[in-house]
Amino acid sequence: MKPLITAALTGVLVLGAAAPLATAAEPVAQCSASRPGGPFAVDAICVDPTYSNPVIDKRTSSGGLLLVEGHFEGPGTTFKIFLPPKGEWEGRFFQFTYPVNGQEPVDNVQFGAAHGGYTVQTDGALGYRHSAAAAKFARTVAAEYYGVKSENIYGYLYGWSGGSYPTVGAIENTRDVWQGAVPIVQGIPTSSAANFTSRAFAAFVLQDKKDQIVDALRPGGSGDPYVGLDAVQRAALEEVTRLGLPLESWEDFDYVANPGGLPSTAAFVQGFDTSYVEDFWTKPGYLGTEDSPLGDLFRAALAQDPSRRSHLALIANHRYTLPEQESAIPGFDQYRSPDGTPLYPQRPFSPGPFLANLLTGGGSFSGKITGKVIALDSTLDSDAFPVHAAWYANRVAAAMGSEAKDSYRLWYTDNADHGPFNRPGQTSRLVGYMPVIYQALEDVAAWAEEGIAPPNSTQYKVTADSQIVLPGNAAARAGIQPVVELSGRGGSDRIEVVEGAETDLQAKIQVPPGTGKVVSVEWDFEGDGTFEPATFTADKDTLVVRATHKFNTAGTYFPSIRVGSEREGNATDKFNIIQNVDRVRVVVTPAQ
Repeated sequence: MKPLITAALTGVLVLGAAAPLATAAEPVAQCSASRPGGPFAVDAICVDPTYSNPVIDKRTSSGGLLLVEGHFEGPGTTFKIFLPPKGEWEGRFFQFTYPVNGQEPVDNVQFGAAHGGYTVQTDGALGYRHSAAAAKFARTVAAEYYGVKSENIYGYLYGWSGGSYPTVGAIENTRDVWQGAVPIVQGIPTSSAANFTSRAFAAFVLQDKKDQIVDALRPGGSGDPYVGLDAVQRAALEEVTRLGLPLESWEDFDYVANPGGLPSTAAFVQGFDTSYVEDFWTKPGYLGTEDSPLGDLFRAALAQDPSRRSHLALIANHRYTLPEQESAIPGFDQYRSPDGTPLYPQRPFSPGPFLANLLTGGGSFSGKITGKVIALDSTLDSDAFPVHAAWYANRVAAAMGSEAKDSYRLWYTDNADHGPFNRPGQTSRLVGYMPVIYQALEDVAAWAEEGIAPPNSTQYKVTADSQIVLPGNAAARAGIQPVVELSGRGGSDRIEVVEGAETDLQAKIQVPPGTGKVVSVEWDFEGDGTFEPATFTADKDTLVVRATHKFNTAGTYFPSIRVGSEREGNATDKFNIIQNVDRVRVVVTPAQ
């Protein structure tokens, strides 16, 4: 059997031995922060004093790869390095980051090996310093193993949601540690708390209108969720929409109404602002005492269930913790007077910026990126609002000027929400974006290593109420996702038929020029998430498909079509088939 490790590695990979990054004969500067509490400036040479002593704990064979496991003395942070065989490695590595453990993509190691890279993994931790130290040490291990110079190894960092924060912190505050990065469903300083409290606030006010809002937003509905709302309900929906919550996300009302990040936000507010709840219910300027129909609604809810006292105060917290005006999206201006002063009393503790500072490792979201970046976002994301990625894109443009086009892209995935994998029960209306991540990693590597520019950023418009609007035409939209438009006879998204009658469906599919071919078409006629493959003409970037279906039982249905494209037209690609969906409404009436 071919040995997994050569004798040349003995000095570096001794089991249980510390492997310092520098010797006494070669003094190296320590990595340090430019200001107290600020981000650490990390380059390829400096030594982080907290992560200065990596230790190799064991070496094993894992799926044909050499797995090197170790830890850093002191903090105890662990790392893993998955090294493919020498003949399969192409000079790069990929590294995922997230603040807690267990969030890595299940096939990230396989992706790395299949695309000529070793994979670096670490424990979850705040900031990027541990990731940078692991990346730098992994370079020394890989350089020894593959017989190359460490400075000739390219690296790429990526992370979604909470992992987007350290990804941005890293690509702004390190140099030559990674050559590119892919921040995904981006959080910004206003995201970590306001996104969750504002959703719960609006859902509390709108709960009695759930059914009509959902129906309005489904295909073939009125498209106007404001119809039938009273003044208080309309104002609440307008408020959260201006903060960037996608209006269309209310179709999944229950998900929007129950934000998973609310408990952690509550813990921070209760821990750092202990008088907030009491002040909310007793002091002027807060909804708890406000003489208004909205204030009456809050007090009535408290009277009905006193155990909700803290919760009701929490869901309005975003009104009393405004971010600095120059660093916030314009939607927060609704809480300020024309001269910029807040309309409501402000608390001494703002959880959003506090959490963002922890997660980025002190990063400032300056937009001054130090490598190639392809940012990814989702148009239906109710956890990390789509407008936040546009906000950061503006920061990059302002910081980099004309150079931004040579270093930065933003791709939106339409009909996707926060998670990279589709949620159960939502497959007829949503797609996962994991293939977009893997394509972005391929493209950012080609950009950094060979100067091959990736496809252009998705073209979008930010409306006055903080909504992201994409062109309907694939060429105008750009990015890399196919566009599909499903309709009935006459182009309508609402079809009325008698049970047992044939229903004609037609879909126009377009792939942005130069980004691939259509490789899959699937129909879900009943709208229950059960897809069946369709026959279509392969090797096309634009085509029209048609189908006929009988609905034998009266009711309302939402047929769906799901399409996929791949850069090389490879229908069997394991990683990079990028999908989109579209739906219509079919109302089936009983036969006479």
